[in-house]
Order: sequence, then structure tokens, then C-alpha cells
Amino acid sequence: MNPRPRGRPRRAPAQRGSGIPLAPLHTFHLVALHQSITRAAQRLGISQPAVTQQIRRLEHHLGVALFDRAGHRIVLTDAGQTLDAFAQRIFHLVDGARDAMDNLAGLRSGQLRIGAGRTAGEYYVAGLLDRFKKRYPGVTVSLSVGNSEAIMARVLDFSLHAGLVAGPAVDPHLVSLPVIRDSLLVILPPDHPLCGEPVIGIRDLYGLPVILREPGSATRRMIERAFQALGLEVSPGMELESNEAIKSAVEDGVGVGIMARAAVADEMASGRLVGRPLSEGLSLDFALVYHRDRTLSPIVAAFLELLPEASA
Repeated sequence: MNPRPRGRPRRAPAQRGSGIPLAPLHTFHLVALHQSITRAAQRLGISQPAVTQQIRRLEHHLGVALFDRAGHRIVLTDAGQTLDAFAQRIFHLVDGARDAMDNLAGLRSGQLRIGAGRTAGEYYVAGLLDRFKKRYPGVTVSLSVGNSEAIMARVLDFSLHAGLVAGPAVDPHLVSLPVIRDSLLVILPPDHPLCGEPVIGIRDLYGLPVILREPGSATRRMIERAFQALGLEVSPGMELESNEAIKSAVEDGVGVGIMARAAVADEMASGRLVGRPLSEGLSLDFALVYHRDRTLSPIVAAFLELLPEASA
């Protein structure tokens, strides 16, 4: 994908009626969505050269350049932007056709693809999925876990039916249904000086090493905003990609943590860690998000019906 003037033909366009190959089109759509060959390759489970080869095949087939390089980034050409608008609709229809086939089979078969943020995936979604499987044992359920930002991106590209994420979705293409609210606690090793305080404020944590989740985590965003609201900057002790790793780091005395009560309930009960409420009263809201333009199949509708039970 060498730099080319926008829209400049590479070769003569393919003859009418020859169609557009769907596999390279899907690869192109993922590269356009993530603006990254690496991330598209990870999503597809193939190598980066294989992604590049498929894009070149599609460009050769259509007779136009679809991407330009801008430094280390790749950007859509005018032709690429036009094609991606159609690709989004095409793969939405493909997904809708799959859901329609599930509809015909009723709830005796079919597939439910759910995503969850790391906190939701570790502590909340398992019970919800267990109840669904007991009611509809013939439906195959797949769960993908990542940070909230990554899960919402997969809901937006229709690769997931829905996602359970921390914080409401602000994207206008997503419907966000509140499900669970859990308070955030300051997490400390048992010998920490702040353990003597019944309630801890953000100002009390200023200057202390705070163990944070990775960028893209809703919990991290909430912590950073709480510090910024007081004109302070959080001092990150470490950045870790799981709640379990954060708890281990706090237990080892590396720093303090802030996380949802459910995430640290077992460690608090055993005395391995101490949890104290924040005076700011921060809470983590978990929402079930799905694409506004998705036609809900009976399988997805049946899953949504469980949400009031989850809230209770």
C-alpha cells in the first residue's frame, strides 16, 4: 500500500458483474475501522502480510487505491471512504441474515456473542450468562473480554451482539441500558497508614503511587477525572491490565488502588487487603450496550430480558 494520489486507478477496473470478493472486503473494513493493519490482523487471526495482500488484491480488483500512508498512519483515500460506507452496510446485512436464520430456528439453537469490560467480565457477567444458558441450553454463547473501549468498538463494527461495559456509552450509534452500579473503594495493604481512616478522599491520595489500569479502561478514566476535578494529577505507580494484577501489586506494597467493591470483596473478607470508601462517593456504572441499527433477534431480545434480574 504505497502512497498514491487519492483515487488514482492502479489498473483497469474489473469488469461489471465480476462482484467484489467478500473476504478482502471484510479485511479492508477492519483496517479502515481500526486504522491499523496490526489490529485488523489480530482481529482476523492472520499475519500482517496476509492483511496487506488482501488489501492489494481488493485494490487490484477495483482498480483504485484505497489507502494512503501519512507518516506511520494509514488513511482512507476518497475511494476508500466511499467503499467503507458500503462495507459497513454490507456486513450489517450479513449479520442480520445470520440473526434471521437463528430466528427461524427459534431459541433451540443459534449464537449469542457478548463482550465485557475486564471488571464486568471477571465479576458480573458470569452469573448473567449462566442464567441465560440454563434457560436456552441450545444457544451457543461466546464471551470476549477486553477494556471497555475495545468492547464498544467491536459492538460498533457488529462483530458482537452486545457488550457489558463500565460507564454509559456516549457514541450516538450505541444504545446504553444501565444494569449494575457498584461503589469504588480505595484498596490498601493492611499495614498502610490510611487504613486508620474510615473514609478517604482523593486529596489524601495525592502524591501516593496509584496502581492504574491500562489506557482505555473506564475505571482509569473515572480516577483521572476525579483527580482533575480537584486540580490534581494522579501519580501512577504502575499500569496493569487486570484487577488481579492490581490487587497483587497493592498487597506487595507497590502502591494503592481504586476499584469496584465486587472486585476486591474476597480479599477484604480474608483480611489480605483493606477497602475504604471514597468521600467523593464515586461509583462505577455498568451498562449493556448494543448497536442502535442492529435488528434484534429473539436470542438477543431474550438476553436483554434478563437485565432487570441482573439489576435486582
